[in-house]
Amino acid sequence: MELEPDERDAWVNDAQRWICQIKGVLQCKIDIDQAGEVASVHVVAGMEREARHIVRDVESLLKARLQMDVYYKKIGVVQVMDNLGPDPADPAPVAVAAADGVGIPGPAGVTFHPPGPRSDDEFPGDPALNDKPDTAVGTLPRPGKISPPEIVPDPQPAVLVAEGLTPRITCGGVGVMVSDMVLRAEVQLRVGEVESQGKREGPNHADADVQLVARATLDAVTELLAEPVLLHLNEVRISHLGGQSVVMTAVDVVEGRISDTLFGTCSTRHNRQQAVVHSVLDALNRRLSLYSLKPSC
Repeated sequence: MELEPDERDAWVNDAQRWICQIKGVLQCKIDIDQAGEVASVHVVAGMEREARHIVRDVESLLKARLQMDVYYKKIGVVQVMDNLGPDPADPAPVAVAAADGVGIPGPAGVTFHPPGPRSDDEFPGDPALNDKPDTAVGTLPRPGKISPPEIVPDPQPAVLVAEGLTPRITCGGVGVMVSDMVLRAEVQLRVGEVESQGKREGPNHADADVQLVARATLDAVTELLAEPVLLHLNEVRISHLGGQSVVMTAVDVVEGRISDTLFGTCSTRHNRQQAVVHSVLDALNRRLSLYSLKPSC
């Protein structure tokens, strides 16, 4: 059922207000399409937090408060230098004269007055400036008459920061060792110069290699993350699609009280065990771009 415009605008305004309460967020604007769905979320934030953390917080807030799944690529974050507050090291800006004709103090105790009658002691020592006073407020100075210039502080431009995505995690190798009763799977992952390894062992039965390789992959991914995120294998299966054998994986990502299920696929055309690893990474790689990874030693 479509919402009435008033009801739709009400939740949009609430959502924008909630997002502005996230740490580091300065402004927010939500665009919705004709069906009332979120088309894009525009966020202006400061520099104290990483952009991907703000995107994740916005995504989680909309999910928790409005039960709305907003794809993270619809959330755009622009980081700016916050120049709203004066720098104590800078001189006070020179104000323009007030409308009531009262002079406004500028830097170093200097006071600027609006145009109007001036006494001869306003510009001491310079007869050219004290030739004749202006006759009325707002009249233009006579030719040759020098008026005090209006000093306007230079604008401080905002600095926009473009942040690149986290490099994708790739498979460095996978191995399965089989004995009569036990099967052991080892998976090596790589991101940049950082490597991790996951190992799982279990009873040797049909399709045990698929389960153990998938779990070993999740262990290796967890080793790469610098943040506390729980990755749980919901299901992995090999099925047929389009005339090919395909590995399909469902992975639960748990952060605090928020849980989400991600899905990935990969054809087994080349190697069965490698296809399981690639299927898990296919489910996770987009989400992992929002997280910080451990630095290389």
